[in-house]
Amino acid sequence: MIALAVLLLVLPSAAIAVRELPFITAHHGENGQEIYKMKHSFPTIKIHEPDQYICYTRYLEELDEVYVLSTLIEMNHEFVHHADLSFCEEPEEFASHKPWECSKNRKYCKGGAVGVYFLDDYYRSKEGKMTYPKDVSLKVGFSTIMRHICIEMHTKAAVIDAKYPLINVTLTFIKTPTKYNYQSHLMLTDGYIPANMEKGYFAEVACRWDKPDVVAYAVQVHTHHVGYMADVFRVRNGTWTLLASQLTQGKSKVLVPVPGGFIDVRQGDILAAKCLYITKDSNPVRFGESDGQEMCNVDIQLGYEFKHEESFKRSSGCMTQHPKFSFCDHEATSGICGDNSKVNM
Repeated sequence: MIALAVLLLVLPSAAIAVRELPFITAHHGENGQEIYKMKHSFPTIKIHEPDQYICYTRYLEELDEVYVLSTLIEMNHEFVHHADLSFCEEPEEFASHKPWECSKNRKYCKGGAVGVYFLDDYYRSKEGKMTYPKDVSLKVGFSTIMRHICIEMHTKAAVIDAKYPLINVTLTFIKTPTKYNYQSHLMLTDGYIPANMEKGYFAEVACRWDKPDVVAYAVQVHTHHVGYMADVFRVRNGTWTLLASQLTQGKSKVLVPVPGGFIDVRQGDILAAKCLYITKDSNPVRFGESDGQEMCNVDIQLGYEFKHEESFKRSSGCMTQHPKFSFCDHEATSGICGDNSKVNM
């Protein structure tokens, strides 16, 4: 039975919320292993103005140590612009189980944190399902580093009389570890795209991998209105190996599997990406989060051995400034500017 408790919600635009405790079911998988599902609902709230960021976190008091195989986000696209799912070690300055207005400060995790899925209207699927490949899972629970589940909701319309949750999150998990634990690596750009780039402009990112060895298995790339495509590579000893190549026009988002499955990334390798933009604008186009700005966001999904858990408490990342940076400026990628580099496609 789903237990319900009524609690007071301290928000300028809301009064009452209903807390729905998770509902857990179990079944046997193909190999006889018991597989569990747990459903979380974002508490019902009233919001009198559109374009609000509301965050919610709760302690995973029902789970000791489990290994998540997949996550599913279901959201009401009439009222919700996006839903962001993550797990963290400790919340910031707020009470667990109570939603709060988080527009000004969306950094709500202290200590360890892992972003899992971000669903908005630009995903090709209207449901956000993240399924980890065989041998990869995400370790969560009250006795682990990731002991809180966190959901961020960005509303697109006022919510006055919603009689059902605007966001549901379902976790599918097992109780035995897999070979690898999940984390991500974000590559992105700052600065601007120069004006009048009708013939094209590449924003490029390259950074050395200094953490323990991992396997990469999927990449999500994202640009805005003048972005056309993105390519992602692992560079090792002058050899460029393609991880992903994706058309990005129209802000469509899709997760691209690495060709051939897992590819290893070792200490000293370079992760590199480039995004193509075509613009006739007589003014520079800045990189940023707003709709009128641009992005070159590359999110590489990784698996690491559990013995390296302390090295992966938070996702890693790197950023380059444009138009200052290019592959020609980086020692490990400058070979692409000549004819000495080998490319594996």
